[in-house]
Amino acid sequence: MALIPSEPVDVVVVGGGLSGLVAARALQKAGRSVRLIEAAEELGGRMCRQRLPWGGQAPGEALAGGGSYPWVDLGGQWVGPTQTRFLALLDRHGIRRFASPHDGETVLVFGESRCSFAGFFQGFPEGQPPAVPSADWDDAMAALAHFQEQVAQLPDGHPHHHPAAAELDRLSFQDWIDAHTHTPFAAWYFAYFCRAVGFLGPAEPEQVSLLHVLWGQRTAAQGEQPEQELLHGGAGQLPALLAAELGEGVVRLDEPVRAVVQEQPHTEGDPARGQAGSPVQVHTDQTCYPCRAVIVAMPPALAGRLRFTPELPPDRLELQQQMAMGACAKVLVVYSRPWWRDQGLSGIAIGDRPWVELCADSSDPESGCGVLAAFVVGHRHQRWAALGALERKQAVLGDLAAYLGPKALEPLGYAEKDWPAVPFVGGAFSAWMPPGLWSRCGDALRRPHGRVFWAGTEVAERWPGFFEGAVRSGEEAALAVLKQLD
Repeated sequence: MALIPSEPVDVVVVGGGLSGLVAARALQKAGRSVRLIEAAEELGGRMCRQRLPWGGQAPGEALAGGGSYPWVDLGGQWVGPTQTRFLALLDRHGIRRFASPHDGETVLVFGESRCSFAGFFQGFPEGQPPAVPSADWDDAMAALAHFQEQVAQLPDGHPHHHPAAAELDRLSFQDWIDAHTHTPFAAWYFAYFCRAVGFLGPAEPEQVSLLHVLWGQRTAAQGEQPEQELLHGGAGQLPALLAAELGEGVVRLDEPVRAVVQEQPHTEGDPARGQAGSPVQVHTDQTCYPCRAVIVAMPPALAGRLRFTPELPPDRLELQQQMAMGACAKVLVVYSRPWWRDQGLSGIAIGDRPWVELCADSSDPESGCGVLAAFVVGHRHQRWAALGALERKQAVLGDLAAYLGPKALEPLGYAEKDWPAVPFVGGAFSAWMPPGLWSRCGDALRRPHGRVFWAGTEVAERWPGFFEGAVRSGEEAALAVLKQLD
């Protein structure tokens, strides 16, 4: 039975995450009619927040002793000074920012040793080094110097046309670690970096291409302080604000797109095809949306669930099959106050614990609460996700106690988001390329398919894996569509 088509629009945007919302608004501002279709029941994708009734009180009630329960971001939460497009978006909507609470010492746990130090390392060292044997630290820093030399050789933009790209893409990051580190600490240093940084997925070093890691550091460098600020009220407030700008009737929720059909010459007899001026049809289970162009604002792996007519070229099909989403769960743990500061600790802790390699103080000073954000990633995530709910919570709290002290075992509230289990997202922070994929399929990441254009943070040439990348790719996809429609 043929679907009865909806009213035609200029552009259909498939995917209601940050990139899709930005693209839809840019098209609308340019005078084009838009429909945005989201498979999930809510907008935002990996940008979502939650306020829970912890401690037996309702979300709007005050905490004993003052303050209130904070909003917590279950997805991305930070912004940095060179993420200019996202900052402009926040300013436009009046979303206030505050400095990430980094005062105090960082905790490192490695093996049986625990130390605190006035510094940090994630892609580059700053401040004092940790109290590890000098031979271990020197080994890590020598390898880091070589790593940065290779990063500096890559050009701006996507990396696969660089003269050395094929050789770099042939290797995994683990191959590089094995060749350039000589101590267990240095090897862990780079493996941790691979799992902890946003543009990587995260991925285990044996899974990901060396070229992908080098390119990620080139285009989304930790030295640019991407975690410098947090947002009052959380980043997850933004999707609703962007949707409100689009107006009534533009957004369709809880409606997965199944197919995108670009017109063939002979379409007589099919009421869902052949509308004058609408050579593309986007099909859901409910209806068909005629339009002149489509922006698919989804990670490649999710775009692989859609059917395209004509069929996608082989390199795009392979990209969608092989560019996997990262395995990451984010856990937010809430306390009545940030008690770790009494010990002179920043709340940032890193180490080779069984479950949590990284946690960070994410406390909004206006709430009065203490909030720790913890991440369970890679192979650790796979083991953790197989546990029961109570075991998962105990595992995370146990690692936090090993880092910061026994008070970590007594939170007021606990929330976890297992991103690989979210049906229309499938992972976090982002997606990653295994060895060889950039060389074979790099062009397919952004290349349009007729009147189908691609967006999403994975597509961005600058700040991929971050909110900034989502904004940039949404704006760029909208601009490309406008050029075709003009």
